[in-house]
Amino acid sequence: MSDNENEIFEVTDAPVEEETLQSEEAVNANEAAASEETKPAEETSGSEKEASGSKSFLRGKKLEKGSTAYEILDWLRTICIGVLAGIFIVVFLVQRDNVYGDSMKPTLSSGDVIYAQKISTYFNSYKRGDIVILDGHDMEGYYSKEYLVKRIVGLPGETVKIEDGNVYIKPADSNEFYLLQENYLPEGTKTTMMDDAMKKGNEIVLGDNEYYCLGDNRPVSNDSRNLGPFTADRIKGVAIIRVFPLNEVKIL
Repeated sequence: MSDNENEIFEVTDAPVEEETLQSEEAVNANEAAASEETKPAEETSGSEKEASGSKSFLRGKKLEKGSTAYEILDWLRTICIGVLAGIFIVVFLVQRDNVYGDSMKPTLSSGDVIYAQKISTYFNSYKRGDIVILDGHDMEGYYSKEYLVKRIVGLPGETVKIEDGNVYIKPADSNEFYLLQENYLPEGTKTTMMDDAMKKGNEIVLGDNEYYCLGDNRPVSNDSRNLGPFTADRIKGVAIIRVFPLNEVKIL
């Protein structure tokens, strides 16, 4: 009996050992599978960290002052700012004009180059004696495409009278004329009405938006005596400086 019991024990003991081995193999297989499943996630996480690090490096990288790239970008920035500033000035603040004809002699001569400021045109801020750039397009008696250059002698609301070779002004709030002193004219200059303008009369009352403008060379200038007063919207700028000829540069 003891021998049989031993045999039975041995027989029944063998499957238990095999089952135990199989269980260990299953556990090892599961651990291996879990390890393989976690590897791509770890690798992906590493790649993301590497990419994130590269982006952070690029964002944090600055051009060193004095380097070639820095100097090129600095020059480009300066050029762009200069171009934009130039466009702004030319469009909104200052314009260049060439003088044609002798109607403003001796103050200005044909061929002179002047600069005019546009700021006054935004506020209709003009004073007597200003040399202005005028648009005479579509005005009766003016058939040229170029702008005119004249001097303001009469302001809105005033009455202008030309008589005895002189210009007289009657302010809007006065009943009397006074002789206009024009020290910018050569001594002995006479202001007379032109033949074509005689029919319009030698006296005119200016509207609230009108200016009476004359050329300094009174005998030849085609101006308000013939064309009539200029409205404010026809004034394109106020001359501030003559820049050419170079030996005759002066503030106007």
